[in-house]
Amino acid sequence: MRRAPGSSASAGFSLAGLLVVLLAVAVIGGTAFGYVRWQDDIAAATDAASEVAIDPSGSDDSRPDRDDRGNGNGDGEGGGGDDLPAAPDSPDEVVPEMEEPPYEDPTFEVLEPTENRPQPVVLLVGDGYADGRGASSAGTSYPSLLARDLGWDVRLATMTGAGYVSTPPTLLDLLVQSPPDLAPDLVIVQGAYGADAPNDTAKAAVEELRTTIESQYGDVPVVVVTAFAPDGITGQLETRERTVARAWREDPDVLVLRPQIDGWSAPTPDDTGHALIATELVAALRTAGLAP
Repeated sequence: MRRAPGSSASAGFSLAGLLVVLLAVAVIGGTAFGYVRWQDDIAAATDAASEVAIDPSGSDDSRPDRDDRGNGNGDGEGGGGDDLPAAPDSPDEVVPEMEEPPYEDPTFEVLEPTENRPQPVVLLVGDGYADGRGASSAGTSYPSLLARDLGWDVRLATMTGAGYVSTPPTLLDLLVQSPPDLAPDLVIVQGAYGADAPNDTAKAAVEELRTTIESQYGDVPVVVVTAFAPDGITGQLETRERTVARAWREDPDVLVLRPQIDGWSAPTPDDTGHALIATELVAALRTAGLAP
């Protein structure tokens, strides 16, 4: 049906159009308000995250893996972190090595004979040098020269090839085989690894030898002479000598003599070499107070 112009249809159309416009304005306004609120929420969350990640004071106490030492590695209980060298700032920077702790040689009283013996009895546990290898006679070996110069009764538990981790006999085997009723006034241990072995194995052998001396002979003074190097000091030999010295020095009452450090590390296996060992050993024993 046709409608005549000016009828009620035109008025209805105007009202409907107005409603559509108002609805559009409401939707656009609400969307804009929601967008602004969303942006504010993002900004607030970003600022909060930045405050946690970056602390102007340089601390980072919010990290769960931070331990009491302040190094953030979470491996171990508190204390000791300040003793570690700092990490390098660049690949070209060299991290300094940790220095060895200070060591002082122990001092002793002059060795005196016990149990009505005319001379102090000294047990020498050692390798081929202690066994007299290379000397022209038993009288020119360094144990004989040591006994002559100091007036000691030197007993030998020695064999060429013996060492801390050598194939039997080791230095420990030689010690155990010595007479249990010997009751020495001094024990001297002279030797090297004697065979290829991890450093931890050698350290364990040193500890076992030390505790066996104590259990077998009580509170007897102990002197240790580390490796000789007649063919020159190599990197491996230097490392092994340091391992033995450090292991023995864990007991502050043990005197550790280091030929490599003191400049008599390469005695030739002959009378001249044995005389050098005896001279240096006598001087060191006198410095430590064991000999007058």
